[in-house]
Amino acid sequence: MNPTMQRRRFLKATVCTFAVSSGIGAAAEAVERATEADPWKRIGCTTVSFRSRFPATRTDKTPTANDLTALAVPQLFADQLGIHNVELWSQHFADTSLDYCRSLKEAAAAVGSKIVNIQLDDPGYNLSHIDATERDQSVAFVKAWLDRAAACGAPSLRANTGNGKAPFDLRNTGNAYRQLAAYGRQIGVKVLIENHGGYSSDPDHVVALVEYVDSPFCRSLPDFGNMPAAFSAEQRADFLKKLLPFAELISVKGMVFDEQYEHLTYDVGACVRLAESCGFRGIYSVELWDRNYQPADPARAVKQIMQSISNQLS
Repeated sequence: MNPTMQRRRFLKATVCTFAVSSGIGAAAEAVERATEADPWKRIGCTTVSFRSRFPATRTDKTPTANDLTALAVPQLFADQLGIHNVELWSQHFADTSLDYCRSLKEAAAAVGSKIVNIQLDDPGYNLSHIDATERDQSVAFVKAWLDRAAACGAPSLRANTGNGKAPFDLRNTGNAYRQLAAYGRQIGVKVLIENHGGYSSDPDHVVALVEYVDSPFCRSLPDFGNMPAAFSAEQRADFLKKLLPFAELISVKGMVFDEQYEHLTYDVGACVRLAESCGFRGIYSVELWDRNYQPADPARAVKQIMQSISNQLS
C-alpha cells in the first residue's frame, strides 16, 4: 500500500474510533438526529427477508395464494412495514429485460417508494477469477446488471468479489472493480462491496479494494451479521469500524429470534450507534438470513429489527 493510502486509512479509522470511544460530539449528533423529520426514511428492507414467499427461492416450488412478486413488493412494504426503501435480490427478478426493470421503478414510484439497491447473487460471475478472460466476462456480466439497476432507479448494486482460489490479488480484483466504477459513473450507479463471502469475508480486503479503486462510485456495504459466529461484541465492532468509513448502505441482518421475536444473535442497537458515531447517514436495509433458522412470521421479525434501528435514530 502506498503512503497516501496508508495515511488515508489511518485517519478514517482514527476518526471512527475516536467518535466511539469519546463523548465529544455525542450531544451534537443527538440534536442532529432529533431534528430529522422522519427517521423511518432511513430504513429499508430487502426482498431476501421474504424469500419464502417467492417461488424461485423457497424450497417448495408449488404455487400458493401467498406468493409474492418483485412488482408487488413496494406496495407490501408500504402497507405492512410502513417503509418506502426497497432493496431487491437479483434472484427475485422475474425478467431481466430493461422494460421489466423500468416497471419495477414505476411500481415503487406508484406508492411513493424507491429501489435503493440490488443485491447481485448469481453463479455466473467471479470478479476475482484467476483467469483474465473469466474476469472480463464477469465484468461484462455485472455491467449488464448495473444497467438494470439504472433502469430500476437504484443508485447502487452490490457485486460480490468472488474467490480466485488463490491468495488475494488486489490488482486483479481491484481492476475489475475499477472498470465497474468507471461504467457506473457513466450511468449514475455505484458498485458496492459487502463483507459477503469469498475474499470480502476479510474486511481488510474490502477496504483495500475501495482504496485501490479510489472512486466515489465504489463503496462498501457493511453487513452487521456477516462475520464469525463466535465474535464478541468488541470483535464485531472492530470488524465494522474498518468498513463503516466507506459505507454507502448498511445491511442489518436479522438472524435468530426468541419466541417474542427479540433478536438474539447480536445487539442491533449497538451496531447502529456505532455506525452513526462513525458518521454514517445513509439507509439501513433489514435482511433476514440464517442458514439454520427462519422466523415463522418474517414481517414481525423485520418490524422488530426496524424498531431497534429506529430507536437509535430518533
